[in-house]
Amino acid sequence: MIRLVLLFVVPLVTPTGLFILWRAFAPPKLGGSRAIAREDWEPLPWPWLILSGGLLVIISVFTIIAYPELLDF
Repeated sequence: MIRLVLLFVVPLVTPTGLFILWRAFAPPKLGGSRAIAREDWEPLPWPWLILSGGLLVIISVFTIIAYPELLDF
């Protein structure tokens, strides 16, 4: 079960989590959100986040197929 979470869930959620943290805590001059600074909502770039999460899943699946000894813990 932990292998499935590490293989599929973590790569899918990581880009969205990192993007939200970056936009929430970075100052606006460094790419942070002016809307969050005003305590407003802003739309997320869902197509880009889904695409980057899917790409990370593909990379992790390929890596596990190519190097199965990585999962021998």
